[in-house]
Amino acid sequence: MTALAVQHRLAIDAGNTRVKLGLFACSSSRPRGELPRCVERAVVLSQEPLPWELLTQWQSETGCWQPAVIAGSNPRDVERVQADWPSSLGSVPHIVANTDDFPLPIRVDEPRRVGIDRLLNAIAVNELRSEGCLAVIVDSGTATTVDVVSSDGAFVGGAILPGLALSAKALHEYTALLPLVSVLELGQETPESLGRNTRAAIRSGLFWGQLGAVKELIERQTNAEAEVFVTGGGGALLSAHLPRARFESHLPLQGLVLVADRVQSSAATNS
Repeated sequence: MTALAVQHRLAIDAGNTRVKLGLFACSSSRPRGELPRCVERAVVLSQEPLPWELLTQWQSETGCWQPAVIAGSNPRDVERVQADWPSSLGSVPHIVANTDDFPLPIRVDEPRRVGIDRLLNAIAVNELRSEGCLAVIVDSGTATTVDVVSSDGAFVGGAILPGLALSAKALHEYTALLPLVSVLELGQETPESLGRNTRAAIRSGLFWGQLGAVKELIERQTNAEAEVFVTGGGGALLSAHLPRARFESHLPLQGLVLVADRVQSSAATNS
């Protein structure tokens, strides 16, 4: 039996708070229901130096890559990655920003104003959801988004609310005495609902308030048969309390790889 050809592609998501990098294995024959497999992953805070030595190590371990690809909601970091990209890693990453390249109908008032991470999530979820089934995507990051993919695979909109860390920062900065609860504290475990000190009360309010908002939005946007996919830094904790939820940690990056593969395939067909 002939082994399936596996190639690797580096995908970079420049978000508002963090730059996420993932190296994905892409089989030449990937069945529906499977996404490109993440083999390496790194995260740095926005404006921090990028891990060039680590990327070089990944490349030496996996061989030649397909061209890298980048997208994100932070244009400054996208530009920084491109400007600082070392020639030893190959061509500068291709920026994915044009929704014309997306294998996704976008049925909202202003398709080009939708955050690209939301669309990349939808592209990835279209590979995972059951055929003919409505899907809802919860992405818990700097902002939390609750978006819907229709039964025929279109992005049809959703809701945006402050994420856990952003809410914690607002409580600290716009009050005189409330302490700043860190991302580490927020994400370490599910808090008890009854906080017995100020920090615990903040953790309780942020987590259970966020979960309650997400549950309400899912109920209002979808039906009982909808499939629920959760991603993002706070997604693992939230998903444990969401019925029917499936946690997928790399959805935006995997959606980005799928778009890059589509663009490359179209270019090869038209050449």
